[in-house]
Amino acid sequence: MILKQLIQSLESEKISTWFDLGLFTDRLRDRTTNLPIKLKGDFKDFKKQISKGVAFISFYYSIDGVTIEAAKYTKVFKSILDKPKIHYIAGEFFPMSNMFIHPDTKKFQLNEINGFDKWNLFDDFFHKKFSRGSTVYNELIKEFWNETITICKKLGNYIDTNNIQLLYLLNVNSNPGNVSLALACVILSEYLKIPVICNNHDFYWEGGNKEMDIKKQKLKPGPRDFFFTNSDIGEFFSIINVIFPWESRSWMSVNINKTQSKSLITNLGHNPANVTEIGTAIDLDEFKNKTERRKIETFYQMSKILGQYKKKLHVTPIDQLLNNTFDKTPKPFITGYKDSKINFIENNIIFLQPTRIIERKKIEVNFNLITKLFHHPEFVQFFKNNNKLTLTLLVLGPISGGHTSYFKKLLSEFSELFKTIPSKLRDRIFLAFTFSESQKPHYKHKFTDPIHISDIYNIVNLICLPSTVESRGLPIIESAASRCPIFTRRYHPTQVYAEVIGEHLSSED
Repeated sequence: MILKQLIQSLESEKISTWFDLGLFTDRLRDRTTNLPIKLKGDFKDFKKQISKGVAFISFYYSIDGVTIEAAKYTKVFKSILDKPKIHYIAGEFFPMSNMFIHPDTKKFQLNEINGFDKWNLFDDFFHKKFSRGSTVYNELIKEFWNETITICKKLGNYIDTNNIQLLYLLNVNSNPGNVSLALACVILSEYLKIPVICNNHDFYWEGGNKEMDIKKQKLKPGPRDFFFTNSDIGEFFSIINVIFPWESRSWMSVNINKTQSKSLITNLGHNPANVTEIGTAIDLDEFKNKTERRKIETFYQMSKILGQYKKKLHVTPIDQLLNNTFDKTPKPFITGYKDSKINFIENNIIFLQPTRIIERKKIEVNFNLITKLFHHPEFVQFFKNNNKLTLTLLVLGPISGGHTSYFKKLLSEFSELFKTIPSKLRDRIFLAFTFSESQKPHYKHKFTDPIHISDIYNIVNLICLPSTVESRGLPIIESAASRCPIFTRRYHPTQVYAEVIGEHLSSED
């Protein structure tokens, strides 16, 4: 009944300008102050209530950091609540996400809540420069408001039907990947009186700035500058300022580092009582040193993955790949200077970049490292003396949405790398991509004991994380756990990097 009244109320709202929307959000903020959510009973009663339904909402579930963390949080809920009913809600569920989602979890796919380049209004919001009174400016508010109502209907109906008592948002209200979804979550939570854990892995202003600030402060271009394309239009950008993230008595903003929390409290004026952090945890036993037998098995399985399960691992010449068109799910491959076969299991120095293929990960910096190595006299002599020795840069993750052009740029830069390498050594340097093959269901059925990320860490010689921006920097922690050296930089935010490597700890820690 409440949901029906809410939808009727939203449909009767006369939102035809961005100014109208601003007035609406102002009333919504007043509502959170005047009508805060009040729960009956004690904490035991609260746990009993939310056990009826906890919904994790994200743009998609795949094999990315958000999905992996969601699996951890789900495990925690299952340990502290009495048989909770867990729901995963997203715009898309990729097949490889199944390995992280418990079979008891209910899944609900809502196409309208897909994020970033898969959100139909993303280009209009952040990649088209418009002015007050322009056609895009006037039409966008109508499309945006209609879509917000549509999401409120469909998502609200699922929440109501399944008796959801807690919303756990994963980056929904920290990065404007789908502003309609973000506003819908605010509206539904406040009107239906559902508490929210707003889990922020990173914010849109981390790695992004306004054009005016870039010019005045002589800042370098950032990977998220596009979010500020229309930030000079106050009545438009105010919606971003207000709901990313939303402040409310019933919303808990849970960040992954203290810098983010400080930013919400100091810069945005959020109540410190509603802001906290959640740390990063890994299983140390999982990363401990493996047996030689397990290492050989890991080499073998990696060789099979890169060879697409054929008898021998074949190297595709880089020049052959430069004009290729790659589909959304490319198959693993290894490339090099020329057509050849490679013994991946023996005499192979491996540099591992355990990340997705995304521009801010700066995978191409590893090529600079390789160039410098092959101009180091001692290393070159060592390489020449061991004529069967090879060096492979192995990249594990998939191509992130919208980064296919960056992937092609990587191939081009790898081709250019050979011009800097002594001619007699060029055919012993390789670049390999698995596109997260070891996380996919069909791979799991090919081996009785499939390898995990911890197994791969135990066979490589160097971990690579040359990113310019990281919200956490998990490979640093994983490399320490596996006792493998790491090649990284003091990425942005620098305070996050400092905390990850423990600069805030005493010397004995």
